[in-house]
Amino acid sequence: MYRPDRIFSGALFTAFITAFLLCGLLCDAQTDSTSAAAPALKDSTKSRKKLSLKPAGDYDQRFSFIENQEVSIWGYRLGVAVNGKYKVGIGGYFLKQELSGIRRDNNGVPINQLDKTAYFGTIYFEPYLLRRKRWELSTVFELGYGTAFFDSTNKIRGRFLTKTETQHFMPAGMGLSANLIMPDIKGLHFLTYLGINGMIGIRKTVFETDLKYNFDGWYWSIGGAVFIDKIFTDLKKKKTPKTVSGG
Repeated sequence: MYRPDRIFSGALFTAFITAFLLCGLLCDAQTDSTSAAAPALKDSTKSRKKLSLKPAGDYDQRFSFIENQEVSIWGYRLGVAVNGKYKVGIGGYFLKQELSGIRRDNNGVPINQLDKTAYFGTIYFEPYLLRRKRWELSTVFELGYGTAFFDSTNKIRGRFLTKTETQHFMPAGMGLSANLIMPDIKGLHFLTYLGINGMIGIRKTVFETDLKYNFDGWYWSIGGAVFIDKIFTDLKKKKTPKTVSGG
């Protein structure tokens, strides 16, 4: 049977670390100065750049091979974009893999079956390499923690016996992500909030308990994207009053 108390242990751990990081960023934002521009003077005074935080979120479905079998990894990422230079946040993922039919009885019924289910959370750091009006390129660095469950069913002396084992693991990964942004069509500006995302990367298990779970390998994904930070930018522009210069 699944253990709900263990399923979310990794996600809670990573959420705590990221919350601590985001709190630090928010505290720094309150100390930024918003002084007006002044002529350049040869002194030691330097103006601080205002910290800009915008929400970011990505539906993150990845495709991969584990033990020569194609699997889908379902997940979602939630974080913030900092000064338009990088994103940082947390992610949550789930995958299920079924292995059966290795041996069958006289009636053709599999006498052994193995179901693998994994839940894990991550913290991620994603700096932008290039940002253009219609496309973006970034790198993704991740570190996570999660739990894998192994449900094995075997037919022994005419009876099916089921056993559940668990393994804790810590995956790390890095990848390359590209976004294509929809063009700005007159009267359909909302389309610029949509696009296509493609990503390719590699993951490696840096820690695992005694029970072996082969999670290493390549992954790739392609799908739709919604640019929440661009929506936030447009909403902020509408709220900002226009200044009128006097004659």
